[in-house]
Amino acid sequence: MEDFFKMTDIFMFQLPRKIIFGNGAAAKIGNEARGAFVGEKAFLVTDKGVAKAGLVKGVMGSLEAEGFKVQVFDQVVPDSPISVVMRGVELARQGGADLVVGLGGGSSIDTAKAISFMIPYQGDIRENLGINQVKKPGLPKIFIPTTAGTGSELSHTFVLYDDESGDKITSYSPHTFADMAIIDPSLTLSLPPRVTAESGIDAFSHALESFVTIRANPLSDLFSLRGVELVSKNLRKAFAKGSHNLDARYAMCFGVCMGTMAIRSSGIGAVHATCYPAAMKYNLSHGVAIGLMMPSVMAFNLISNLDKYAAVSRIMGERVEGLTTLEAAQASVEAVKRLIVDVGLPTRLSEVGARQKDFPDFARTVMTRYAHHVRALSF
Repeated sequence: MEDFFKMTDIFMFQLPRKIIFGNGAAAKIGNEARGAFVGEKAFLVTDKGVAKAGLVKGVMGSLEAEGFKVQVFDQVVPDSPISVVMRGVELARQGGADLVVGLGGGSSIDTAKAISFMIPYQGDIRENLGINQVKKPGLPKIFIPTTAGTGSELSHTFVLYDDESGDKITSYSPHTFADMAIIDPSLTLSLPPRVTAESGIDAFSHALESFVTIRANPLSDLFSLRGVELVSKNLRKAFAKGSHNLDARYAMCFGVCMGTMAIRSSGIGAVHATCYPAAMKYNLSHGVAIGLMMPSVMAFNLISNLDKYAAVSRIMGERVEGLTTLEAAQASVEAVKRLIVDVGLPTRLSEVGARQKDFPDFARTVMTRYAHHVRALSF
């Protein structure tokens, strides 16, 4: 593989304090929590789907076996509304929580992040939203993902929906990193195909964007390329037979780690920036919105980084022998389109009811969001 970096590169890297990865790792939470934290009361944040799948019982049992009293808050819904966060904060305060555990997808983990810093905070939660507005870490927090996609368990990012304004607010703070992240691929076996597809495309975008962004560096490239490889080679298998293919689930979870670790050093770019307006306007999941925008953003940005896009083609298994660098780079766009189609997601805005008259407003919002993302990388 080519060396893409310059010897003049300066880069940073931040992650949670401790990461535990592997099948069955979630069963270790009680022992790990007892060894790392002082306290007796755990506040477990999740959603009803995760509870119904039986995933709460194992985590709760492990904590209780080590003497923790566990209060379960299973009212999380997609896009983490502020009203739900504050409901959880009130209950956690009443219960005297010492530790916050986030179990679930991105919304559950983002909700747990917000609850953890809001429990000791007496002001308005909106004072903590944006770039570096969370000034203190709050309660200790452990995050356990049950999806392979957002990577929120390893990031300093959280997204909340403001019920009052109708805005989706992306926030960043080093104080929202997990004290401990436990990644157990076996917890993702019960994911339905649609969620597998949507979360998987989100994970792929993290690996891709972190590879071609202007802040990519020697460290992020290592993680990015491995993430592109793992997700592109295993998402179809996880989508088609995910409940029986633990190897594919394991590879997907590891691919998520690779892409998220890359972002921690290089950041992301225009794919995520452009996905927000359509997601809000047409009530799309994050993964669907990412899939709609990614090929077009790739095609637009292609000429700025031909060698890297050509490398994406090769690592995704495209036959590029005999092609020019431009042709090899263009093949990456088609490869990504096929991946999105193969897992049943739309590739055109018209498929989700988009109207051309909405596009000027989208463009204005994108410019604001894109600047927001770039500024957030400099924390």
